[in-house]
Amino acid sequence: MKTFDVIKFSFNALLERKTRAILVILGIMVGPLIVVSLVATIQGFDIGLNQQLTNFFSPLNIYLAPKSQGTLNQYVIDGVSHLPGVKAVVPYYLIPAYIDTPKGLEATVVFSMDISDINLVMPGLKLQSGSLPSPNSFDELDVGYYIANPQYSGQPTYHTGQIMVVYLINPEGERISKTFVVIGQLAQIASFGGANFNQALYAPFSLGQSICGTNYAGAIVVASSPSEVEGLANIIKEKYGNYVQVTSSQQILNLVNEEISSFEALLVVAGVASFVVAFFTVLATMITSVVERTREIGLLMSLGFERRQVMLMFLSEATIMGIIGGGIGTIGGYFSSFLLASIASNSFEGRGGAFNVVPSISVEQLVFIFLTIIAITTVAGLIPAYRASKIEPAKALRYEV
Repeated sequence: MKTFDVIKFSFNALLERKTRAILVILGIMVGPLIVVSLVATIQGFDIGLNQQLTNFFSPLNIYLAPKSQGTLNQYVIDGVSHLPGVKAVVPYYLIPAYIDTPKGLEATVVFSMDISDINLVMPGLKLQSGSLPSPNSFDELDVGYYIANPQYSGQPTYHTGQIMVVYLINPEGERISKTFVVIGQLAQIASFGGANFNQALYAPFSLGQSICGTNYAGAIVVASSPSEVEGLANIIKEKYGNYVQVTSSQQILNLVNEEISSFEALLVVAGVASFVVAFFTVLATMITSVVERTREIGLLMSLGFERRQVMLMFLSEATIMGIIGGGIGTIGGYFSSFLLASIASNSFEGRGGAFNVVPSISVEQLVFIFLTIIAITTVAGLIPAYRASKIEPAKALRYEV
C-alpha cells in the first residue's frame, strides 16, 4: 500500500471514531487559541502604548521630580538651564484643587505651565474646542476631557465659555477661592504613571507662580537633539542627583517594554502548559486507541500491512488531529484577540485613558505556533505508533478487549 493510501486510511479511521477525534481536536486547539490571542493582544498593547507615549510626550524630554516629596527650587532650574545640550527647561506646578459644583466639591488638580512651551514638551496635547489660556492670565483655564465629558451620568459638566469656581490649596494647606472662565476643553488623553490628565485643569504659569512662588512640582528639560538626551540625563544626575529624580522619555519607554516583556514571559509559561496538556491528551488517546484496535492491527498485518505502514497509520492520525486542532486554534486565536483587545480598550477608557488596543501578530509567529502544535502532537503519537508496529499479528488476532 502506498503512503498516500495509508494516510487516507488513517483519516477514515478518525471519521469512524469522530466523537473521540473531535474531543481530542478540541483539547489540541485550546493551546494555540490561548497563545495566539494573548500574544496578539499583548503585542498590540505594546505597540499602542509606545505610540501613545511618543505621540503625546516629546522624545527629547527629560523629567525632573523633587526627591522626598518636596518641591523643585529655582537653584536647580537655573543650573540645569545652563548645561550644554539643553534647549529649554520648563518648570510646572501641580496644585491640588476642588471644583465647586452644584453637587458638591469635585477633587481635581491644576496643571500650571508656561503656555508658550506646552506644544514643545507635549506635542500630543490637542484641543477639542476653544483655545489655550493667555500666557499671563489669572482667570482663564482649560478643562480636561472628563470634566467636559464626565464618565458617569449625572455629574456636572463644564464647557468652553462657562464660569467655574475653584478652591486652590496652597503650600501651607490654605484654601484659596478663585473664579475662572473656561476658554477651552482638551481632547481625551491616555493617562500614564497614575496621572489622570483627563480630570485636570490647565492654567498659565502665572497662576501657579502666584500660589506657589518658586516651589515647583517638577520640570521638563528639552534636549537639543535625540542623541543628547541620555548623556544630558546622566549629567543632570551627577550634578543634581541629591535634589531631583531624573527620567528621560526613552527610560520610560524602556521601563514599559520591560514590564510588557515580563508579562509576555508569563504567556510562554501558559503556552507551554497548554501544549503539554495537548501532548498528553494525544498520547493517552492514541495509546487507548492502539489497545482497542489490537485485533484490527493484527488483521491489517495479516493482510499485508508492513510494520512501518502500521506505524505511519497511527502517526498520521495524531498528525491529522494536530493539523486540524492547530489550524482551528490558530485562526480562532487570531479572531479572539480582537475581542480581547476590545475588552482591554474599554478597560483603559474606564480608568481614565484614551487607549485603543489593536491586536498585532506576524504571519511568521502564527506559522511557528501552528507548526509547533503539529510537531507536539506528532511526537505524542510516536510512542503509540511504535507500540502498534511491534504487535505480533498472531497474538493480536486472539486479543480480547
